Order: sequence, then C-alpha cells, then structure tokens
Amino acid sequence: MPDSRLQTAPPEQTPSLVADPGRRPAVLPRWVGRADRAIVRRLNRGEYHPRVDRGLRALSRGADRGLLWFGIAFSLAAAGRWRAAIRGVASLLTASAVANLIGKRLFGGQRPDHSLVPAARRIRRLPTSPSFPSGHSASAAAFATGVAIERPVAGAVLAPVAVAVAYSRVHTGAHWPSDVVGGTLIGVGAAGATAAVARSARAARRSVEPAAPGIPLPALPEGRGLVVIVNPAAGLDGDAGHEIERRLPRAHVVRTTPESDVAALARRALRRRGWRHAVHALGVAGGDGTVSAVAQVARDHGLPLAVFPAGTRNAFARTAGVASLEDAAHAVTDGAGLLVDVADVRIGEGEPSTALNTVSLGVYPQLVEERSRLAKRVGKPLGAVLAARRVLRRSTPFSVTVNGESACVWSVFVGVNDYSSLEQGPLWRGRLDDGVLDVRILHAGPGARMRVQSFAVDQVRIALHDPSATPGFACDGEATTGSLAGVVEVSMRSRGLRVYAPRASAGGAERSGGAR
Repeated sequence: MPDSRLQTAPPEQTPSLVADPGRRPAVLPRWVGRADRAIVRRLNRGEYHPRVDRGLRALSRGADRGLLWFGIAFSLAAAGRWRAAIRGVASLLTASAVANLIGKRLFGGQRPDHSLVPAARRIRRLPTSPSFPSGHSASAAAFATGVAIERPVAGAVLAPVAVAVAYSRVHTGAHWPSDVVGGTLIGVGAAGATAAVARSARAARRSVEPAAPGIPLPALPEGRGLVVIVNPAAGLDGDAGHEIERRLPRAHVVRTTPESDVAALARRALRRRGWRHAVHALGVAGGDGTVSAVAQVARDHGLPLAVFPAGTRNAFARTAGVASLEDAAHAVTDGAGLLVDVADVRIGEGEPSTALNTVSLGVYPQLVEERSRLAKRVGKPLGAVLAARRVLRRSTPFSVTVNGESACVWSVFVGVNDYSSLEQGPLWRGRLDDGVLDVRILHAGPGARMRVQSFAVDQVRIALHDPSATPGFACDGEATTGSLAGVVEVSMRSRGLRVYAPRASAGGAERSGGAR
C-alpha cells in the first residue's frame, strides 16, 4: 500500500520509497533509530506549505559555513556589543571543530534517504559527510548560547533563530532528529566551556598583574551603608537595580530618569540617606558617562566607589577586573578594592569634572553624537554606518594649541593612563595607576594626508584658536557639540579614587603595600 504522505506531496514531486532509510551510529540505542524514522515519517506526512519550505531551505543555506552567524556577529560588534560577538564566534568555532572534526569521525552514520523527503523541501545538494552530529545545529546553539552568556537579552532574541536553523536540517532532509539533538548539546557545551576558559584566563591574568595597587575598603555585608545610583536605560539587559537589590538587599538603590542630573541626584541621595543611616560607600550602575559623574561625587565626599557594570562597554569596570554585577557585589561584601588614577577636566572657567577613561575633541565626539541621534530611528548598527558617512563628509579640521604647540587637526584624544596596549580590544588599557595622560593628535596635512602624534604627560591644555568653534567634545563617552569656551584642561590625579574590585584583581593589598 502506498505511503500516506504521497497524498500531500504534489504529483510531480512524489518521492520514491526505499526499505532502509539510513543506518544510525552503532553507539546509539536502537530505539533512537526507530524514533528518528518515526519522526521523519510523521513530518513528511504533514501538509505542504510552499512558503515555509522555501524559508527553511533558505535559512539552512544561509547558515552554511556559519555565514549567518558571522553576519550577526558583525552587527553586534557594530552596535558596540563586540564582547558578545567575540564570545559567540569563539563558541561557534569550538563547537564546529568538535562536531565536524571529532564527532562525525567517532560516530558517523548515514544521512536520511533524500527520496523520503518531498522534493519541494529538499536542499539542493545533500552533504556527503557523516550524519551524526549536526554541525549546523552545533554552530547555531553555540553562537546563541555564547552571546547569551555576555548579553542575555540578545541571546534570547537569537534563540528562536538558532532553533529554526536546527529544525531546518530535519525539515530539508539533511539530518535525523537525533543528529540535531546531539549537535545542539555539543554547541551548548562548547559555549559553556569557552566561557569557563575565558573566566579562568581573566582570573589568572588578574592574579598575576593587578590593574592597580590593592587596598582594603569598608566591608559592607548585604550592602549595608551603600547608596547605589542606577541608570535603568543603560545597556541592553534591562534595569540592573533589581539584580543589585537581590544580591545586596540592604543597599539603598536610587534610579535615574531621562531628565535626571546624575551628579545632583547622587548628592541628594547621599544627603537624605545620611540623615538616618551611616553611608560608607557610593555605588553606580550604568554606562561610563554615568560612572564618571558619580565618581566625581564620591571624590567630593571622600567615599569609595562601587562600579556595577551595566552599560554598553563598561571600559573602566572591566579594566578594574569588575566583569559582572556578581563581581561588584562580592567586592563590596568582602571589602576589597583598588587605588586608581583619574583625571580632572576643566572647560573654560567651569568647575572640574572627573574623567575615568578618555577625553576627546573633533571627529570622534561628532560621530558619537550623530550615532546616538540616528540610533533612535534606525538602531545602533545602521546608525553607526550612517553617522560615519555623514560626519566624515561634513567635518573640517580645526586649529588648536596643545601645550604651547599650534596645529591644524582632525581630533585630539586624551586617555587616562596608557592606551598603547590593544590586546583586550579597541582603545583598551592594561593599568589604572601609571600616572600619565596618553595624548594622541590626528594632524590634518595637505590634501588627504594625515599624521598621528602621540606623547605622555601629566597635564594637557588644549586651546581653540576660534573660541566659537564647536568641533565636538566627549568625556567618557558623553558627547556634546556645544561651545567649549576656548580652552580644555585635563590634569592627572594619580591614585585619586578608591574603587571596589574583586580580590583576584586587587592582587592582594599586602603585596602592593596598600594605600600610599
């Protein structure tokens, strides 16, 4: 009697039947093979949906050689989520190697007979490699899991795509269901192993060479005596305040609003909390701009700073060894910290503000401002591309005097500490206590020629020849295109801030001699 699935397949696509639909790996129980055949038989009896079939075939082809995932990784990196992109790609490469170079050689097995799959569903060319495990499924699960480890929200968005890629391999006749399950387990395991290796490497690196001298700080069990300013809009992972309240239930959490003056809010929170409770430390959860604003308040009140990484790049927190909210919470309860450098930034005759990472004038601040404006309409990845195109087309060099030397420049960059080491990513530093400002000037030469000048100082004075010029200014990622009143002064304040950091990154206060 003909198979019932012939009734749903179009006449010109009627599949032929064979007795043996494929040999499964010998190490798998026999019931797995029976289950595989039953599932495939049931799927092929289903109704014929041309659009679904075409979509799943296209998705399966798009994931060939990881092209789909590499494209998503590029988009994540363009949006500033480069750590998630790197983690996803590293997990994918690990899983692909395990599945294709080890798994297929150890287990093997025949792929499903293509004639059992309606022609409209089949991929054009059946792979000739062994069937178990599915490399596509391993790569999909590894990439989505790796991204989720760094960015849970982004990982949740990618999870349905990964599931669809894995299912497409069964739908199109490329794999048995058990192949997909095996590949998915390999992918999840590879992402977990990659994350564990990365954590071990970071811990080893921090224990060997701390980013700054380790010092003891007030230990605050359950966050007692800690006031935390939280920017709920920072990053992609939602309001970090809920996680801080869970880990440090006795901390006093204050959330900002889009209209908040962060520094004023922090001062008001300290004043109100101090009426009834002793305040021993000030904390902040947000991007680098929010962190630097609260750091100024901590310095003004002589308090140590607890940084909870909740922004996009978290440059300062990661250099200090605070890679997660969990790291920050442990440092607060343990009373471990670092003594780090900061810089004072003064614009014209205004009050000084604190810089923890970088200060820049010129093209880069304009790019940040334009990207922020466009991202509200088209998203960060496309916004970054459009912003670069617009800024580079309309930007012009400007004339400045930097520490007494006049020049026509495209931009002036000032890093707090030495930024010459790029091992951990773009514009990253290895230490927080070298006591220097890293100055980089991009000179504008005749025609399209450019020249980069770099030097290290402890103070830099940047005077605009045209005080009304607005070349763009950014401090720790917070950009403005307003008037700079003609002069910007940046001064190093060596070991000017106490900051909580895990003991592994503190490297032991005894070895460093503690606070000096």
